[in-house]
Amino acid sequence: MNRKRLFARLIIIIGCLLLAQAFTIAQTKSNSEVRAAVQKFFDLLKSQRYAALYDYLPTELQRQLTREDLTQRLKQLEDSITIERLEIGRVQQRGDFAVIDTALYGRLKRPIEIKGQKIEFGKVAVQQYLIKEGKQWKIITADNNTRAQFLKRYPEFNQGFQFTQPQFFVKQNGQWVSLGGR
Repeated sequence: MNRKRLFARLIIIIGCLLLAQAFTIAQTKSNSEVRAAVQKFFDLLKSQRYAALYDYLPTELQRQLTREDLTQRLKQLEDSITIERLEIGRVQQRGDFAVIDTALYGRLKRPIEIKGQKIEFGKVAVQQYLIKEGKQWKIITADNNTRAQFLKRYPEFNQGFQFTQPQFFVKQNGQWVSLGGR
């Protein structure tokens, strides 16, 4: 009898370990899908394939903005900055919602002068909000007003995530200097 109980406990422990491992693998896969969606979005942005970015926007945002409007707005951005690289940081994912920390680096096409210093490079640390529609992660990367509307529409998104405000930096004397935020 003692052996049977020991064997049953051993089976339960092994089952729990396998379940925990399966959950960890599923979470890692999901996190990598979120990272891949943000990376693909950035790659399209960097290569100036603006019309293709539209497919990464949630349906709700697509109803408010045409593909042509998005393309036009991003072309205006292109006039002032060259986006150079992206760093992807922490991923927070709960079900069909995710928040991912990113840092976008760019070069000003027309450098500016601040306190006698020529500023050519900028960086923005910003969180990307994502929602899964069907099997694809959609990105809510927009102004604060759009994000606020999204959070209002999906109150469950507000639960379980650590949010941060965008923070802007410029490069001065080889160092990143904050312009405020957070």
